[in-house]
This record gives sequence, structure tokens and C-alpha cells, in this order.
Amino acid sequence: MDLIITPLHKSHDRSAFDCGEPSLDDYLHRYASQDIRRRINKVFIASPPDAPRRVIGYYSLSAGSLQAGALPESLRRRLPRYPVPMARIGRLAVARSHQGQGIGSILLADALQRTARASQVMAVYAVVVDALDRRAARFYRQFGFIPLPSQPLTLFLPMDSVSTLLANAE
Repeated sequence: MDLIITPLHKSHDRSAFDCGEPSLDDYLHRYASQDIRRRINKVFIASPPDAPRRVIGYYSLSAGSLQAGALPESLRRRLPRYPVPMARIGRLAVARSHQGQGIGSILLADALQRTARASQVMAVYAVVVDALDRRAARFYRQFGFIPLPSQPLTLFLPMDSVSTLLANAE
């Protein structure tokens, strides 16, 4: 499916967006622009090429850190005891009318590509996601994301794995 993925802009028509999850709809309708202005999140919109104002999916991306102690023991041994830098996909949603068409995978790939580019100029150890529920966690696990031992709905993907995943997709 052909999509245009661009940063959220005031020209995007968010009013009709409905992914079936009120918290994700509400974020896009009410808070996304304000978070962008405050430099809390960047929000990226998926639109069909023939209707670039229409929103059929979105994700948010921000920087943060993760306590190394939260990671699995096998990775923790090689890391410092202080927090490690990460990129966070805070929200990812697809309009109900377009679910099941691979748009979520396309949005995730775009987020990973943007993070890989950012990691060339700043340190990023991993991409972290907060899955809304078990179904969403399964979606991320199919791409290699690993649940945190103490928080199974928070998953991460080390940047080495991101690079491999993107190279295999080309």
C-alpha cells in the first residue's frame, strides 16, 4: 500500500480519525499538537497519496532513557549502571477503516528508520514501546521486540536489531 508519512501539520484533518481505542483517538484529536509545540513528542501521520490531508494512521516518537536494571540480565551485564538512551514509540494507531492492511507495520518501519537516522548523530541504545494490551504486545514481538522482565507490556528492540531488521527489509 502506498502511503505518505509526514510530521503532523495543522492541515491534516484529524476530526474523523477513529482507531477504536478512545485514548489513542483522544491523543491525536486533543493533545498531539500541544505535545509537538512543547517538544514532548513528534507525531507522524500516514495518509493516502491521493488525499494527503486525511489521517489513516499515526505514531508518536520521543527520546528518553531506560534504567539498565530493567533490561534482561543477559543485556544488563554489558551496560553501565545508569540509564541508557532510547527512543520511545509512545503511540501507534491505524484507523478502523484501514486496519488489517499492513499500515501498522509500515508505520513501525518508518519509526525505526527515523530512529536509525537519529542514532547516527546521537546515542540510542534501543527503541522502546508501551503496548496498550497483549494483542499490541504480540504485534511488536513479531518484529523482535523483547518484553521487559518486570513490565511485559513495555517492550524494547536494541538498535543492533533495528539495523538488522531494516537491512533485511530492503
